[in-house]
Amino acid sequence: MLKPLARLLGILLHRDHDIRPKGDIVILKMLGGGSLVLAYPALLGLKKSYPEQKLRLVCTGATRPFAELLGVFDEIHPVDDSGSLVKLLGSSFTALRAVFRCDTMIDLEVYSRLSTIFCLLTLARNRISFYLDTAYWRKGLATHLFYFNRAGSAPMHYAQIARELGAEVPAAAESHEAFLAANGIAARNPVTSGPERIGLACFCSDLALERMFSAREWGDLLAREMTGRDIALTLFGGPADRVAGEEMAAAVRAALPGIEVDNACGRWPLKETAAEMAKMDRFWSIDTGLLHIARQIGVPTTSFWGPTAPHTLLQDLPGTDEAVHYSELPCSPCVHVHDEPPCGGSRPCMMAHLRELTPEERNPAWVARS
Repeated sequence: MLKPLARLLGILLHRDHDIRPKGDIVILKMLGGGSLVLAYPALLGLKKSYPEQKLRLVCTGATRPFAELLGVFDEIHPVDDSGSLVKLLGSSFTALRAVFRCDTMIDLEVYSRLSTIFCLLTLARNRISFYLDTAYWRKGLATHLFYFNRAGSAPMHYAQIARELGAEVPAAAESHEAFLAANGIAARNPVTSGPERIGLACFCSDLALERMFSAREWGDLLAREMTGRDIALTLFGGPADRVAGEEMAAAVRAALPGIEVDNACGRWPLKETAAEMAKMDRFWSIDTGLLHIARQIGVPTTSFWGPTAPHTLLQDLPGTDEAVHYSELPCSPCVHVHDEPPCGGSRPCMMAHLRELTPEERNPAWVARS
């Protein structure tokens, strides 16, 4: 219904769609705070290249803390997706009114139809979106489309848009220093005495829970890797992870008797959480937003992948001290490719980090389920 109207108005109005910003730049990123961290160099480049224009963000409440952590946005307009349709519609209208007729609208949601409609209704001069094999329907609704290669690097896709807008994307070292300065985090000075401080991020958003290990599985993994080491373990997560964090802490204590385990899930706001993460000697994680924050801070990391692929989601940070464990089975990665995991949730790609897979698991012949 909207596409013919948008095309007709495009013909009648003859608007100047030169891609260089001439006014405020609005970013739309509703879900995935970690993705916003991946876009940080591109966003920082836009902020520095266009200091006279406001850089604004439309996001959900869950994404807002990550946005505030970046320190690049002049305004943040939240949309309430907590479950009430009235609040969702009301806050969406308020956000739409706040950014109505902005100059440049950049939609960082790759798969969402609703985000495309929202951007169109802003009547922005330029509406910039991604497209891929399943999102050709954005043609005629966005003024500029960038191909999103799911096998490619998401940070590189974000940087491509910034460069096309005329921004100079800063190098990794400059982004690192700017991130530390924005959050008042001092350069790392590792402590050589006392137990080794290990941070652990074992929870993720509701999207693709297959990324997670269970409490027992984390216990088995840590027992294999850390038995005999003098460590102090801190669990990081949000307020909603507090109860599950207690279960996780109990499983780790059972697997590694005598070690100190601190469940810090939900203890601090995200900015303070980042400062505490900076104190860790190493940060262990699945694919989650906290991993990207740890890497941006410069904390050495150990990460585990399977349903998602590290080469598509890890920003290139030269000199980074990290160990990346990825089980690249024939069905991996499956997130954003299939509505449901082909394995039905058995997660052989994550189980491969814990034990040797059977030939059937390593070379699955999944059949469609009716």
